[in-house]
Amino acid sequence: MEGNALLQACERELPAVLGLSERLVNMDSGTDDLPGLRRKAEALKALFEEAGGSVRLLEAAPPKQGKWNVVASFAGKGRAKILVLTHYDTVFPAGEAAKRPFFCDGEKAFGPGVADMQTSLAMILRALPMLRGLEGCDWHTLTVFCNSDEESGSLGSREQIMTLARGHDIALNMELSGAEGDLITVSGRGMANGTLRVRGRAAHSAAEPPAGVNAGLELAHQLLQLQGLSRPKLRTAVNATVGSFGSRPNVIPDRAEALLNIRVADAAEFDRVEKDIREIIKNRLFAESEVSFDMDVALMPYGNNPVTLALAEKVRDMARAELGMELGYRHAIGGNDTSFSAQVCPSLDGFGPGCVAMHSPEEYLPVRTVAPRLYLLLRMVQEVCRGNVVPLNASAGEENA
Repeated sequence: MEGNALLQACERELPAVLGLSERLVNMDSGTDDLPGLRRKAEALKALFEEAGGSVRLLEAAPPKQGKWNVVASFAGKGRAKILVLTHYDTVFPAGEAAKRPFFCDGEKAFGPGVADMQTSLAMILRALPMLRGLEGCDWHTLTVFCNSDEESGSLGSREQIMTLARGHDIALNMELSGAEGDLITVSGRGMANGTLRVRGRAAHSAAEPPAGVNAGLELAHQLLQLQGLSRPKLRTAVNATVGSFGSRPNVIPDRAEALLNIRVADAAEFDRVEKDIREIIKNRLFAESEVSFDMDVALMPYGNNPVTLALAEKVRDMARAELGMELGYRHAIGGNDTSFSAQVCPSLDGFGPGCVAMHSPEEYLPVRTVAPRLYLLLRMVQEVCRGNVVPLNASAGEENA
């Protein structure tokens, strides 16, 4: 199948995709709901086995043990080694599926995680038999990684993703493609977590307040000083998000702490922000206070480089020539699992459907976006198999996480 015939086939698959999506949406899988995650992992394992895959449940690494990632492998006789990234956890608590089950009015589909990213999972499952019918579409290995931990930072899965990616020629992520389904993601910001700590000196707040050194006031002083660290033109954002000081109403607080959320599009900005903070906090409100700062990089930025842009242009050319569809660039506000695969192999994000009001009770899937995005996924895999996208030379030694 080629051209319009393939698109028509994708359109015929829409009821089946939505049917699978309904089944998945109606199963709770909140990122902290271990029983719900396990039930959905078992359901996905069965579905991928029905599709002919060799499937295993891979326990997430500490500190996220008790969650299970689903790894489905499909062997072929070709050369390409393709990794498809997904996640099946959602941001919604246990019981949400019963409160807001899947509902579709023909134009919009609703339900917890319907677009982020239960429908993407359904698209992959329906794509598998279609891929085997495409001319020149044979691979050595097609691996689907379904993460149980993406919505909580992928702390238990990032090393597994990178290990898998090292043994593949390319990674394609099934994350959303914008509200209208007309974008391809070319970059995502990295994230660091900073901790600002202040030590003062306790004293009775009524009897002898001058004897104390108020850690809360020092913290407030420091946070005000740090307001100018963001650089919007570089997509760098530094924001204080959580803070605390004191434990008794009649004691001058001797300790205070604030958390800073740091997002960057350029990895060099991590160093710049950390250096600037360490210099700024030398200016203290109280000479006797002690102020320290620690920063932990949780997620590296990815994309918007020649490799990513070249991959994106191939998809844009395909969409333009074959669908009459103009894809724009999407620069993800946050990061996702492409941040890990992109460190070790060519990666491209945004093969999923459209999504509106992500992570909210109003989240919905624009149904019209499903068939074109399914088409682009199929064609991209086909072109990778033909050797038209990336060199087919991934190491065979690191395919198993």
